[in-house]
Amino acid sequence: LDKFDKKILSSLHENARISFAELARRVNLSSPAIADRVDKLERQGVITGYRAHIDPAKVGLPILCMIELTVKHLEYYVVIDRIRSMPQVLECASITGTSGLMMKVAVDTMPSLQTLIAQLMQFGDTKTSIIIDMPVPPRMPQLLADD
Repeated sequence: LDKFDKKILSSLHENARISFAELARRVNLSSPAIADRVDKLERQGVITGYRAHIDPAKVGLPILCMIELTVKHLEYYVVIDRIRSMPQVLECASITGTSGLMMKVAVDTMPSLQTLIAQLMQFGDTKTSIIIDMPVPPRMPQLLADD
């Protein structure tokens, strides 16, 4: 990645709906050059998609939690398939350590959380932490400076 690619990525991370014309002004390249570079970054898998960031609380899901799930090794892929079908699970990461999975979930009420935990407990032990604040929101990875 050169300095132009890094500026493009930074601008798109800030606002994925930015026009190529505005992006060209910010990066100091032509719009066709921006289009070519964005296309190249997409083809290389650097840019993996574009998403709207939605506040779960504003759509009726005010309770955010992190749930660690220790999964029995033989059931791991069955559990993954089940978790993929649970709409409450916003993200799921396979992690090292004693737990096998770490999930970020959003629910509307404490009884809904209790039901979700009961569903997950059939696959192993759970540890739930309620998110009270996100002092560091999702952000773009730091891009190393050019040599």
